[in-house]
Amino acid sequence: MRSWSPVFIIASPRPRTGKTFLARLVADFLRKDGGEVEAFDLDPGEGSLADYRPDLTTKAGLGSTPAQMALIDRLLVGDGSARVVDLHHASYKQFFTLVEELGFMEEACRRGLEVIILFAADAHPGSAQAYGRLLRRFPGAILVAVFNEAILQGRKLRDQYPFSRTAAIPLQIPYLPPALKAHVDTSAYSFADLHAQLPIAIPIGHAFELRSWTKRAFLELREFELRLLLEKLRASLGQL
Repeated sequence: MRSWSPVFIIASPRPRTGKTFLARLVADFLRKDGGEVEAFDLDPGEGSLADYRPDLTTKAGLGSTPAQMALIDRLLVGDGSARVVDLHHASYKQFFTLVEELGFMEEACRRGLEVIILFAADAHPGSAQAYGRLLRRFPGAILVAVFNEAILQGRKLRDQYPFSRTAAIPLQIPYLPPALKAHVDTSAYSFADLHAQLPIAIPIGHAFELRSWTKRAFLELREFELRLLLEKLRASLGQL
């Protein structure tokens, strides 16, 4: 069980960057050890987070002031649950404008919440530019580029996504072959299920590969979590 309350915002200004896949992975990682997770899906289309994880996901929107405030208020609840926001690319600008205008980052910090923006990187120049703008707009935020090998296909983009703190070291999501991803997309198994045991409904060879891939992907997230906790510990010791 986690002793901190993270709010993960999974973001990209562009479509087809593996954002919802990343949101699924993060949500399943957070609930793997029995943690409580509440997810919010801002994608109006099919194949969204609510379709894959309906048991823990609420459809949300920014189309009205009441809807905006309902989402923000829920994200600021400090009840020990982790929260994951799958931010649709069409809502990207509106969401971060709202966050800035309401002082969301500052209020979350005041309540002891840890806001983490996982930025799904791709090779389009607009992605790196948008990442840079987020760095400037929210200098105190934990902004982490995520390099998914299935999206980047061998491209080396690390220099385009700079970071200045240990907790913001980019995450590397290993390549998941399409044949294996098809099993994940069409079966009822979550990544947490795959991590715990071999799924009997999937051919044994693919089941072993999926379990191995999931362990490596979860290790990336676990190491991020440890880097963040170590950074917080050093900060607290420096204040003594």
